[in-house]
Amino acid sequence: MRYEVPFVPDAAYAAFLADSADKVEAVYFRLGPDTPDARLPGVGDASPDALAEGLRAMPGVPRLGLLNAAFHAPEALCGDGLRDLILLLEGYLAADALTGIVYADQYLLTALSDASPEVAGALFAVPSINFRLDRFARLSAVLEAVADTRFKFPEAVILDRDINRDTARLAALTGRAREAFPGLRFGLMANEGCLFACPFKTAHDAHIALSRLASCRMGPDMNRDLGCLRTFSAHPGRMLSSPFVRPEDARRYEGLVDFLKVCGRTRPAGDLATIAAAYFAGEYHGNLAWLLDTQEILSGRLEVPNDDLPADFFDRTDGCGRDCRACRYCGELAARIVREREMGLPRFAENG
Repeated sequence: MRYEVPFVPDAAYAAFLADSADKVEAVYFRLGPDTPDARLPGVGDASPDALAEGLRAMPGVPRLGLLNAAFHAPEALCGDGLRDLILLLEGYLAADALTGIVYADQYLLTALSDASPEVAGALFAVPSINFRLDRFARLSAVLEAVADTRFKFPEAVILDRDINRDTARLAALTGRAREAFPGLRFGLMANEGCLFACPFKTAHDAHIALSRLASCRMGPDMNRDLGCLRTFSAHPGRMLSSPFVRPEDARRYEGLVDFLKVCGRTRPAGDLATIAAAYFAGEYHGNLAWLLDTQEILSGRLEVPNDDLPADFFDRTDGCGRDCRACRYCGELAARIVREREMGLPRFAENG
C-alpha cells in the first residue's frame, strides 16, 4: 500500500519521506498562510518560499496544493483576489514545486481556468474528499465538471470516508469507475477520526470558510462545546465506529484502492513522521485516539489502546449496517477498553 502524506518544510521529516519514497503516493500542503483551505487560519502555516524549497527535493512525487475551502469570497473569483492567487500558483510552477491543486469550490476552479488557461493547463485539478464521492454517479458528475475546465484531468481521487468500512460497496464503486476512467487511481482517508456521516460537517466546513473571510471567526472550542468532541466524550463507542483505517488493517484494502491518505497536517513534524511510520510499518502500539485526526484532541484525557482492539475488529465492523442501538458492539467494546487517563503535571528529568 502507498500513502499520500502531508508535507511540512522540516529537514528531518523531509529526510524521512525521502527514505520512504517507495511508499509515498503524493504529498499535500497549504499553499500559503493567507490561502483559503479546509483548516482554520494560522494553523500549520509555512511560507511559500520554504515550501517550494523543500518540495523541489521531491522530483517525481505529485505535489498537491490545497485550495479546498468549502467556498471562497466573491472577490476571490475576480479582480485582484484572483490575480494574486494566479501569481502564487505561477510562482510554485516556476519553482517546479506544484503539480496539482485540491479544490472544493467549482466556482473557483472555473474562474481560475478562465483567467489563466496557461496555469490551469499545467496543473491537475483534484476534487476534495469533501465532494463526498460515495457512488459512481456523483464521481462521474464531479469529474465531468473538471473536464469542462482547462485543468488537467486528475490522476487520482479520494473516495468518501463513510464507505471505508463497506468493502463490498467500495469494490463495486472502484470496479465500475476503473472501467469508465482507465488509469484513474483511487484512495481512502486513513486516520481521519471524525464521526460517521458527521452531522456537524457541513456547518463546520462553512464556519472554516467564513473564518477565512474574517467575517465570522470560528471559536476554537466549538467542536468541544457543541460538536463531535462533545459527542465522543459522551459516547466513547462512537470513537470506534468512526470509519478510520488502522495501520494493521491497511493491507485489507489492497486491490480495492491504490493508496491511503494520512491526515494531520497541522501537527508537528515529529508527530507526522510517527503517524506515517506506523502506517508504513502496518502496526501501531499506542493510544489510537492520538493517531487519529480529530480524536487526537481527546488523547490527553482518553486512552484507546490500539493493541486492545480484538483481532476480528475489522471483520466485525466491515459492512456495518449502522444500527448502533441494536448492535451495541462498538459501545460495549469501548466500555471494556477505553479509559480515562490520570491528569498530572509533566515530569522533567534532572540534569546531570
